[in-house]
Amino acid sequence: MKFKMNNHNWEIQEIPHYEMKELANDEENNFTQGLTLYSENKTLINKKAPNKKVVLYHELMHCFMYEYGHNQWQKEFNHEDVCEISAAAHDIIHEIAEDYFKNN
Repeated sequence: MKFKMNNHNWEIQEIPHYEMKELANDEENNFTQGLTLYSENKTLINKKAPNKKVVLYHELMHCFMYEYGHNQWQKEFNHEDVCEISAAAHDIIHEIAEDYFKNN
């Protein structure tokens, strides 16, 4: 499914476990449930993920933080940061996720 965030085109795809493992460079046999590819504007969900909705919410938060300039690689966020980011992202993320699961 395609969606827009901050006027940029993104896409959600469910991919097989073996593809996710390869893309995530998962050499330790961890189970990567989702992945966001910023250079391709794609959010990927492992087809075998036990709770795809939670995985999609998580990956869409990465998209949101990337699109709206939040440095997700900093070591710490304080409680106010988390509350502000969550409040700003809530409606956007839930609308995209609901559309995705309604149509898939």
